[in-house]
Amino acid sequence: MGNILDDDATGADPVSAKLESLGIHLDPGIPYRLESMFPRLEGWGAKGELKRKGKIIRNVEPKLAEMLRDGEEVLYIAKGVQYSFAEHYFMGVWAMTINQTVFVLTNVRLIMLRTNSSGVPKETAWMVYYSQIEKLKGGWTGMMSLKLDDGRKLQFSGFSKLDRSTMPQVFEQALEKYREHGFEPEVTQSLENLCGYCHGRVPKDEYECRRCGAEFWKPSAVALRSLVFPSWGDFVLKHYVVMGVELIGYAVTWIVAGVLVIAALSGGGDPLELLIAVGLGAFFIAIAHTVDGAVTYFVAKKGLHPRRGPTHETVEDIDEVLVES
Repeated sequence: MGNILDDDATGADPVSAKLESLGIHLDPGIPYRLESMFPRLEGWGAKGELKRKGKIIRNVEPKLAEMLRDGEEVLYIAKGVQYSFAEHYFMGVWAMTINQTVFVLTNVRLIMLRTNSSGVPKETAWMVYYSQIEKLKGGWTGMMSLKLDDGRKLQFSGFSKLDRSTMPQVFEQALEKYREHGFEPEVTQSLENLCGYCHGRVPKDEYECRRCGAEFWKPSAVALRSLVFPSWGDFVLKHYVVMGVELIGYAVTWIVAGVLVIAALSGGGDPLELLIAVGLGAFFIAIAHTVDGAVTYFVAKKGLHPRRGPTHETVEDIDEVLVES
């Protein structure tokens, strides 16, 4: 079997000169294939695009310096927003605040980092080997579609037109190298969870890192907290903006329930009317608890959220070694 990590970068000088002229300085310790990362250097809007991309890269560089393995090279970086109809239906525009995602395409895998709106990485991350990607395609609607080998489909918005056209090309080139070298790594699921501390792979349905001992929240435990008290689960997940919005909504629900009861009492205190008012109020409150618990479970299920830090020094896991001879 060949070595998937042996391809050399060429033609980076014009790109380096352009970046230097714009004051964009990248970490020299991170191996970038600049000609694929910056495919357009001139033309209308190119300067702004380069500066925007440079800012995204600088924000993720500290995390990349920890995550990249020996011989791994960065081919492209872009930022978008993961889209879910269910989340947008129940959470509205606030769903965008918890789904900011940076794509890092290397010569070995696609790394996905959950970030804040500025592109600064949080603790949640995933990786996908290219052999596990059935399709990566940008659509005319502005969406980026990622279809995985295990049948899972992910949708992303917010990528620029250049990103939507370039990323599929980079993916196809990397996939061709996979085929040339016969690189077919074993996985537990197409979209593998990564530990937020040692960045090792955490197998499907496991919530403790075998390499460093870090523990992550189980979706059921987070959902139960939101079922008991709406927004508690979001506090655990550190989704503070969403937590605040849910608290306001929950307070409004209680106000509506209270108004119904007060109206029934002020109307003469008819027992039947009072019973109906109390029943409606309790129904609205129960719906708030149930919906928040269900949505929180869905959100928590998508990735790993730290509960406790590492308990021991990272140990090498043979499953994490990429270089094969």
